[in-house]
Amino acid sequence: MKSKESKLNLKKEKKPNKNQVVENRGITGEGTDYTVYILTSKQKLMAILIGFLIGYIAGYVYFDNSTVGLIVGLVAGYKAISIYRNKLFHDRKKELRLQFRDLLESLSNSFTVGRTASSAFESAYSDMIAEHGENAYIVKEIYLICMAYKNQGIEIKNLLNDFAERSGIDDIRSFAGVFEVSTDLGGNVAKVIRETRDMISDKIEIELEIQTMVTGQKNQLNVLAIMPLVMSLLTRSFSTGDGSQALVIGVKIFALGLFVFAYWMGTKIVDIKV
Repeated sequence: MKSKESKLNLKKEKKPNKNQVVENRGITGEGTDYTVYILTSKQKLMAILIGFLIGYIAGYVYFDNSTVGLIVGLVAGYKAISIYRNKLFHDRKKELRLQFRDLLESLSNSFTVGRTASSAFESAYSDMIAEHGENAYIVKEIYLICMAYKNQGIEIKNLLNDFAERSGIDDIRSFAGVFEVSTDLGGNVAKVIRETRDMISDKIEIELEIQTMVTGQKNQLNVLAIMPLVMSLLTRSFSTGDGSQALVIGVKIFALGLFVFAYWMGTKIVDIKV
C-alpha cells in the first residue's frame, strides 16, 4: 500500500504546471530569454491598479452605474497585466535589436583591422558600455560570451547561436548562422558583418519611415478611444425615465461592442511590420 501511495505522490509531483513559463537560460545558465517576459510582483500590481482605475472610470462614466464600473474595472485590471507585459516585451526586443546593430558596427571595425573573434568581442564590450551603459541588454550578452569563451572554452560561434536562439529575433539568428559558416569555411567575416549591419540598418530606417507616416493615424485612433465616454456624457440628458433605462443600456453595450471591434481592427491596420 505504501509503495502505491508513494508512486501516486510522485506522479502528482511530476505533473507540469500549464501556467508556468520555463525560461531558456542558454548554455551558461545565466542568459536572458527574450522570447518571454515575466512581470515582477510590483509590475503586476501597478498594471492591475492602473487598469482597474481606468476601467472603473470608463465604466462608471459610460453606464452611469458604480456596480458596472466596478465590474469593468476588475476586467480591465485583469487584462492590463497581459497588455503591459506585451508592451514591455516588444519594447525590450526593439531595444535589443537596435543595440545589436551597434554591436555589428563595432565588430565590423575590429574584423576589418584583422582582430580575432575573441578580441573583437572584447573590444565590442568596451564600446557597448561606452555607448549604452553597463546595464544594457547587449552588454550583458557580450559579457556572457567573453566569460564563457575564457573560462569554459565554449566557441564563440556556439555562444552566438545560443544568444540568437534566446533573442527570438530573425536578424540575429541569420547573422549567427552566417557567422558560423564563415568561420568554419574561412570566409570573409568582416564583409559578412558589414552586409548584415547594412541590412538591419535599412530595415530599421524603413520601419521608422513607416511609423512616421502612420503616427497621425495612430493619434487619431487614440483620440477615438475616449469618444464613447464623451458621447455618453453629452447624451445623458436623453435618458429621462426608468422605462427606457434598459433600452439605453442595451444600445450602449451594442455601440460599445462595435467601437471596440473597430478600434481593434484599426490597431491591426496601423501595425505595419517589415
